Amino acid sequence: MSEGKKLVRGIGVTLAVYFVIKYLLPYVTPFLIAYVLVHMLNPVVEKIRTKLNWKKEIIVSVLLAVLLILFFYLFYLVYCQLMIQIRRIAMNFDEYYVCFCEMVDECCLMAEKNFGIKVDAVKEFVYTSLEHASQQIRVYIIPGIVNYSMRYLKKLADAGLFILMLFVSVILLMKDYDEMKKKLEKYKWFQHYHNISKRMWKQGGMYIKAQMMIIFVVMLLCTAGLWALGSPYFLVLGILIGLMDALPFIGTGTVLIPIAVVLLFQQNFRLAAGYVGLFLLTYVVRELLEPRLIGAKLGVYPFVMVVVVYAGLYLFGTAGVLLGPVMLLTVIEILREFSAQEDDAG
Repeated sequence: MSEGKKLVRGIGVTLAVYFVIKYLLPYVTPFLIAYVLVHMLNPVVEKIRTKLNWKKEIIVSVLLAVLLILFFYLFYLVYCQLMIQIRRIAMNFDEYYVCFCEMVDECCLMAEKNFGIKVDAVKEFVYTSLEHASQQIRVYIIPGIVNYSMRYLKKLADAGLFILMLFVSVILLMKDYDEMKKKLEKYKWFQHYHNISKRMWKQGGMYIKAQMMIIFVVMLLCTAGLWALGSPYFLVLGILIGLMDALPFIGTGTVLIPIAVVLLFQQNFRLAAGYVGLFLLTYVVRELLEPRLIGAKLGVYPFVMVVVVYAGLYLFGTAGVLLGPVMLLTVIEILREFSAQEDDAG
């Protein structure tokens, strides 16, 4: 095949994969997750069925029920603490705003006194930006945090429906999984799908697990570190920093370094050093884990990975951190299967 046709095919496959992820995936997510869970749980269920002689749907129902109970219990504990801290931030926002303005005044006075720098324009710009941000937070964010009950109930109902569909799908799919697989294996297209999904499961599954592991480790380090440093919002900031660290060019320093700078101006050098140390710790941990867990698993250069994650964020929002690399891997594996098919035909 000529290079021009290969290019057209590559563009076509990329657009098709993008369309599926962008517009079709939201409607089939519970069923896709159900398929992944069945694929993972099937060997375990088979072993239990052989020993206990139970039906597969009973075994998977018990396993899912235990997992759901544990998940909701942990979610409840974290959520309650999280909402307490978020509400505390909302209630004390005006106090924090005044303290920040005072700190800006101190910084400007210090710059004029020690360096002879006229900072009137800078000061005006900072105050204007602060006032605008403050108004946005007061009008849009704080009312949503304090009066979240109705929206929370709707989200809870949506989540309940999602979990119900997932639960039912896993049980029904597990019951007929082996039989469906045998019937589908008769079709040639299924063999191509099997080849693609097998390679994707091996590499893409490793990527997702690695990315989630890094996010969890950074989140845990930040939460524990902030708690040790005496932050009253250790859980909120720990989760926020852990999620931000997954985004390219942002990282933990976006939150930790400004806090350290504020503490320096307040002459709280020991606490400022603690925040800087926490930033350095999380930075080193990510730098050590990322190449070993992600780059090596996907066989992709780090620069390409950054470009793909950035494009994923632009196309799919925050979920693009995972969906961008998954889209790249899907396109690569589909094109590889096309090439293998042509080689066999030739």
